[in-house]
Amino acid sequence: MSGHAAPAAPAAPASAVSSDYVRDLAAQIYVGMVPSVMLKAPAAGQAKPNPVDIAKYCYKLAEAFQSIEIEAGKEAVARTAKYEVKDGDMSSWLK
Repeated sequence: MSGHAAPAAPAAPASAVSSDYVRDLAAQIYVGMVPSVMLKAPAAGQAKPNPVDIAKYCYKLAEAFQSIEIEAGKEAVARTAKYEVKDGDMSSWLK
């Protein structure tokens, strides 16, 4: 053994992580939605929805959810960037 550590795997690009996140979230939404949509008796004259259309809808929901998470993260960073911790703030924790 040479004693050298194996090189770390390169970090995945942000777009790949984002894509995986959206795909996984869309799959979770799809798995939760399909039973209620497909097992429900259709109303008179109404056909069951196409599973592909349901999947597309789940992707749209997942993308919307991710965009809201990103906005919430930006707002949280903006709020915490304005906060200053002073010595007096932490001294009360020790009492």
